[in-house]
Amino acid sequence: MSFQAVKKSGVIKFFPERCTGCGVCELACALYHENGCNPALSRIHFIKDSFTGNHIIEVCVQCLSPGCYYACPTKAVEIDPKSGARYIDEKKCTGCGKCVEACPLMPEKEIIRFKKVGNKRVFFKCDLCKDRVEGPICVECCPASALTYVREDERR
Repeated sequence: MSFQAVKKSGVIKFFPERCTGCGVCELACALYHENGCNPALSRIHFIKDSFTGNHIIEVCVQCLSPGCYYACPTKAVEIDPKSGARYIDEKKCTGCGKCVEACPLMPEKEIIRFKKVGNKRVFFKCDLCKDRVEGPICVECCPASALTYVREDERR
């Protein structure tokens, strides 16, 4: 596939000094996308360090040149024309894992995950809640304002 310029997207920014470690971001995400509070199905991965209080998140950084998009042989990785969000159309995903192999943050960070749908492996990742008028639900639900959404025109 040739590498063409793609629409820029927004990005979720994390402020670790504000994070209280509550994990609401993961639960809200899983509830919104999967209709259940299962952190394993969340598009944002929260890592709590109870000893130091230095919590981190792992979430898709919406690459300007998304390797996952270019690597997908079934074109299941799409770019939303409105928001620019890079996301996986689960109906088109065959479970090959080429997106995971192409992600520059994997395997060190858990950006692209999979779930079982019947006997099939289906990959998913953050889509910036592209169909939500209010924007990413994790940002809206964070009680400590540790997450913010940076719109594509404000992104550096």
